[in-house]
Amino acid sequence: MDDALHVQDPDADEQDRDVPAEPADSMETAPVAALPRPSGEDIAAGADIAPRGKEGSQDSNASDSKTSSLFSSIPSSLSSSTGVSELSKETGPGGSEGDGHDAPPSGSTPSTSVSSLLHSACSPAPDAQLKQTAPAFPLSLEREATDYAALSHRVKPRSSIPTRIPSAVYGQQCVESAYISRLNPYALHKGEQELLQDHLCHIHVTAYLNIRNGILRLWSRNPMLSVTEDEALGCAKDSRWMPLASVAYNWLVRNGYINFGCIDIPKCPSQKRGRRKDGPTIVIVGAGMAGLGCARQLQGLFQHYYGDSVAPKLILLEGRKRIGGRIYSHPLRSLEANELPQGLRPTAEMGAHIIVGFDHGNPLDPIIRAQLALRYHLLRDISTIYDTNGLPVDEMRDSMTEKLYNDILDRSGAYRHKSVVTPTAEGDRELIDSGRDTSADDGITIREYEDAAASGITGTLLPAARLRRGVGHKTTDIKPAAGPALSELQPTKEHSAATTCQAMGWKLRQDVSPADSLSLDEIANASSTQNLGAVMDDAINQYQRLLDLTPQDMRLLNWHFANLEYANAASVGKLSLSGWDQDMGNEFEGEHAQVVGGYQQLPRGLWSLPSKLDVRTKKIVSKIWYNADSTSNEKTRVECEDGETIYADKVIFTAPLGVLKGSSVAFNPPLPEWKANAIKRLGFGLLNKVILVFKEPFWDMQRDMFGLLREPTVENSMSQDDYRANRGQFYLFWNCMATCGLPMLIALMAGESAHEAEKLSDQEIINGVTAQLRNIFKDKTVPDPLETIVTRWGQDRFAQGSYSYVAAEALPGDYDAMAKSIGNLYFAGEATCGTHPATVHGAFLSGLRAASEVIDSFLGPIDIPSPLVPAKNRASNNASMPTTPTSASPQKKRKAVSDPNGPADESPSAPLAHASEDVLRKAYDDAMWAAIISELGPAEPRPRKLALNPFLLYQKDYWYICKTECDNAKIKATGKENAKAPRDEIRQALGQMWRDASDEIKKPYLDQMEVHRKTNEEDFAKWKDRIVEWERRTYEIKDKWCAENPFEIFAQNMRDNFPANGIQDGRQKVRRL
Repeated sequence: MDDALHVQDPDADEQDRDVPAEPADSMETAPVAALPRPSGEDIAAGADIAPRGKEGSQDSNASDSKTSSLFSSIPSSLSSSTGVSELSKETGPGGSEGDGHDAPPSGSTPSTSVSSLLHSACSPAPDAQLKQTAPAFPLSLEREATDYAALSHRVKPRSSIPTRIPSAVYGQQCVESAYISRLNPYALHKGEQELLQDHLCHIHVTAYLNIRNGILRLWSRNPMLSVTEDEALGCAKDSRWMPLASVAYNWLVRNGYINFGCIDIPKCPSQKRGRRKDGPTIVIVGAGMAGLGCARQLQGLFQHYYGDSVAPKLILLEGRKRIGGRIYSHPLRSLEANELPQGLRPTAEMGAHIIVGFDHGNPLDPIIRAQLALRYHLLRDISTIYDTNGLPVDEMRDSMTEKLYNDILDRSGAYRHKSVVTPTAEGDRELIDSGRDTSADDGITIREYEDAAASGITGTLLPAARLRRGVGHKTTDIKPAAGPALSELQPTKEHSAATTCQAMGWKLRQDVSPADSLSLDEIANASSTQNLGAVMDDAINQYQRLLDLTPQDMRLLNWHFANLEYANAASVGKLSLSGWDQDMGNEFEGEHAQVVGGYQQLPRGLWSLPSKLDVRTKKIVSKIWYNADSTSNEKTRVECEDGETIYADKVIFTAPLGVLKGSSVAFNPPLPEWKANAIKRLGFGLLNKVILVFKEPFWDMQRDMFGLLREPTVENSMSQDDYRANRGQFYLFWNCMATCGLPMLIALMAGESAHEAEKLSDQEIINGVTAQLRNIFKDKTVPDPLETIVTRWGQDRFAQGSYSYVAAEALPGDYDAMAKSIGNLYFAGEATCGTHPATVHGAFLSGLRAASEVIDSFLGPIDIPSPLVPAKNRASNNASMPTTPTSASPQKKRKAVSDPNGPADESPSAPLAHASEDVLRKAYDDAMWAAIISELGPAEPRPRKLALNPFLLYQKDYWYICKTECDNAKIKATGKENAKAPRDEIRQALGQMWRDASDEIKKPYLDQMEVHRKTNEEDFAKWKDRIVEWERRTYEIKDKWCAENPFEIFAQNMRDNFPANGIQDGRQKVRRL
């Protein structure tokens, strides 16, 4: 052990390799080279990595299903010659122009070169000290309002919608794109609801969602290019929807759903000619994922909205001498790594380690797999847990115990806080799925809705079964748009504990009845701040009375407790019973992964691409003076320990919760009580690691990890209290050979063991873990490690722990309180992201949120025209997308944003050399569709729906009765024999008659609506079957026709039969066939 390399303070041995220190150009540049898009078969494969049990973690949350991202993944098997990103190598970016958003993911089609967009440029060296004067900058910046009337003249409807795929396929692509962007494709986000509820009619929600989902489709298909507003406008199927497209685009851009990460944002043309203005000064405290993500997003937003007219100054202050925060890939120096691709160095992950699935909305997906093209290794399951005797645990016993643990966790979940999900406006699911908008004859018209609102029958007009509601109107029985409430996910109590155990394979004690169960109410309700550990421990005690549990079963159960403590960085005795899993339902999907060559390549990419951010390391912030009045122009003042003072318009604080708890930074005025109380109530936990590098591997290299059971303090004890102290010590080992290129193991220390590690010496910890390895691998020679590192995150002054958790005293809204800004002081970090706390992606998302709040403070709310949707024009395009593909020009691949010439001229005056190919292609498509229609006939139109509003039928029967009564009342009131009641008075009176009508009178109309509803469903189902078969047959005929009529021969015949100037006429003749 004397020859081993020990590292106690990871930062002390870094030698500034990862530090963007002064001067800035001393740092290496992180390149991104052009990569071929792999086909689906080329994407690196690997089994799901699911944690043992349901506890999950920041590194090991798993979901049952997997959804692939719409854009191509970069396979981990690519060789370095293909140009994979090497963010630890000192070279410059290079590459060439690539395809647009709709380029097909083909192995032979090169993707857009990120390097051509992301030129790495060194930021200027910062001044030694800023002048002690406040910058003169207004609270808000003027921008010219959007000219909505000009939108339809600038961009053609449907110009961003491909014409060569059926509308239903396009609709499904849009729906999938919304899901992988963390948005409900069928309902408004609560932010959209707040923005649009006073402007958007309920019948237009479907059109808005189709446009919004279409914009997300453009981004998800190629996140290496930013989506422009013109492209977004082209997602509208009718010119009257253009304002909707503009609003949707701006909302997505501002909130970081598109155009985020390491991409170049095209500069907005200057709104007004004139001298360039000095922009605001924004100071971001902390250069971890939240700070870097926020700064990168703000830089893009200012460039998008202001271009060259305003130059903001973004300054990141980092106390460490490196960037990345709690992501730290420590370089290893004991051995040369021959297994890594050229240019990647061997590193050990001291902090964040695992990507918890790329699918279902992880914002790191487009950055890691597309923009930076980082190599990654997909993880495999644990498969083996070793007992204290060094032998593997029986798999059957392991499985039974895991199920028992999950049952305990489920029963404890019955006491979780009942989350209330506020429903938002929904669109027509059938139309959205089929890629179609509403039309004049589809659904409920605006007039019908107004009539129903005046009559007080909105709930009847919008039946809950249709999942549609009017924006800004109160309705009942509407399903939540954001997924089921937590209460709907709770375990049921239909089966007793004894019966459940029998189903798992357990044998009950002789005196136990199958009806016997657990009673946890007393312990759960013993305190208003009860902890999860107390209830779970009591559940185990009660299960001991039902089952013949053994000491090995107790060790296995406590292994899962340790895994839960790893997930939360805290002992289960500190977790809130009612809210420990308050982020439930937001997990991502797909295989978990590790970054090859170090996770720190991710924050380095955010810092350096497309141009280097102004990060000032070794700048320890000591005090922040802020103004709690958001309407004031008073500046903030940030003081550093070295005496420097920086004046700013906004300050964004992204340091960990541990720093706030430790009062390491003073605030003037002091933080308000509501913020200080949230900081106090939330927990900030601890997880530590032991890194062990050996000369040769002695473990199974086919496994990415293996588990280890720990002895209680009293041998073979059956008491939970005796397992608490040791169960998390070295309970899990990561095999990191695939990611660091060296024989390296990382042992975890969770729960109370993580705190104990802070007190022990390196030698004590290393002797202990080596002894455990020698106990497991008795038949192998286990040498002393060549290099060791022990983390002590609790002693790190810039973290003071690992990540946040919901402590027993925490309240449901504490994460939201942590995120809330105070005047010109904003907050970001994983502890401010209630949907994804304790994760890298949660920290990044919080940075996007903070950037959105800051840009909104300058821009004001998104401009909404009045009316938002112009009245329908008879000459306007049909609002619904045709089922059969049109013969419009094929969708062109979008050029890189750096192309100054824009799209090629396709006007009739363009040279034939440029236009004839397009014309021939159109003629070819026309001829093909003529053949298809001649054989199959046109697609059957969608069946017309029967009315679903019972009031309309009632109105027909009682209109003249009500009219007579109203006319008589008018005559009596005016004394004129010919007096007539106005139509509006009749409608209001008729609505009152309906409300006052007895159930017996209403019943036949309601029954008729149920008949209509069933008829509509049956007719639609039959039509859908027929149209699917029709579309299937179109592909058969198309394949056959194309084989018999190759394009080259067809084109030559067209040229021979129609001279160059008459090709267009020839195409028209083909269309008339």
